[in-house]
Amino acid sequence: MAVSTLELRRRGYDDQDIALAQATQDAQRRAGAPYRTIPEILAGKRARPRPAAAPEDLTARQLGRRGRLGQAALLADQAALAETDPDRAMQVRYHASGLKALARKPVQLEFDFFGGGNVSLGHQFIDAIQGRLLQTKATPAERATALATLTMIVRHLGWQSYSCEKTAADLCELLGFEPAPMARTLALLEQIGAITRAKRGRTKVITINPEGAFRGDVNRHAEAVDRYRAEVVQLRPEPAA
Repeated sequence: MAVSTLELRRRGYDDQDIALAQATQDAQRRAGAPYRTIPEILAGKRARPRPAAAPEDLTARQLGRRGRLGQAALLADQAALAETDPDRAMQVRYHASGLKALARKPVQLEFDFFGGGNVSLGHQFIDAIQGRLLQTKATPAERATALATLTMIVRHLGWQSYSCEKTAADLCELLGFEPAPMARTLALLEQIGAITRAKRGRTKVITINPEGAFRGDVNRHAEAVDRYRAEVVQLRPEPAA
């Protein structure tokens, strides 16, 4: 059983001793030296013999009770135990923890939160848009309409893209608006820098800075920002004073 830091302090070791022991243990693991526990290092003891047998394979019954993601998590844990490289073992345990979290997904009430490729939305972006709307001469109803429209634009961002997959006409149909009010709403959003409309052929494509809202692989977010900077020809207007 692992000994807690509190117990080690009770035994008379200070934080500096414990930190040094932890650093020593980490160095030994990386070097492949015999494994020693923190109490063994603090007491100056040799590593006691430990069984080196590989983990037992899980039975079909053990796996079947946990579902597919649970099975994957257990197999990943087994692989981590059998891994001789500490860095690789740490990575495997990290991914195993993610699989465990997914395996504990609750019984769905009505909506599938993990389905459909959700959008990441920046709080700074929303705060800035709300502040800029309040500085315009728009009525409360017009500001509320603008936020509702922006929400629908964000909802339909393309995967790994800064462009909305819906045109102004599509948004009219989705929100039940007439073309004229929609045109005024989009103009307001563009005026405050919430969106940029880029001309492509005969169509105006609605775009959003990926630093505000992004749908895609977060590891490729910087790539999307670079594309937005390079490819959006119409510069975003300065926020209205």
